[in-house]
Amino acid sequence: MFRTELIIFDLDGTLIDSSEDIAWAVNKTLRQMGFAELSYQAIKERIGWGVKVLLEKVLPEERHNLLEEAREIFMGYYSGHLLVKTKLYPDVADVLRHFKNKKLAVATNKPLNLTQKILDGLSISDYFKKIVGGDNVQNKKPAPEAIEIILKELNASPKETVFIGDSMIDIEAGKKAEVITIGAAYGFRGRHELEAAGADVIIEDIKELISLCR
Repeated sequence: MFRTELIIFDLDGTLIDSSEDIAWAVNKTLRQMGFAELSYQAIKERIGWGVKVLLEKVLPEERHNLLEEAREIFMGYYSGHLLVKTKLYPDVADVLRHFKNKKLAVATNKPLNLTQKILDGLSISDYFKKIVGGDNVQNKKPAPEAIEIILKELNASPKETVFIGDSMIDIEAGKKAEVITIGAAYGFRGRHELEAAGADVIIEDIKELISLCR
């Protein structure tokens, strides 16, 4: 059990399952640009580093000169398709309600405006005292910048801060910021990647936070 004053959440793969909407927008982009579509699982495994890196991972390497065009096309599709299949993971709302008297925040590589629309659409934005998106920092996760901004603005101690995320970049960012890292094995990547990244604790259900953080 950790003494906790601040809990920071990753977004995609931690609070929300957005994988189907993102995969839909990726494949619409690939199709429009004349490339073959990818499987849902192949796209899901590439989510988490931000839009630019996602597109780098799905476009043929020799066509990376088209990244900016691909980004514009993707954002056009995705921004109008944010909440078609995207949903909260089970028990997220109950966990946020349980911790409503603590400082809660979000650190994501997703752009802030899209993050805010999703949190508003899923009726959970009011729980968070600070939201940092990928376009609010010079260096996205796995850099610790987003977490460090939250720590500073909410005047919280790293030793009493937990960061929960589903990927190695989340764990790396948390370790660099010297906070407690919790891996969400129910997310996009699974337990193996989180173990390899050295998460302090790995959970299979977000409800486990209630017994871990006091």
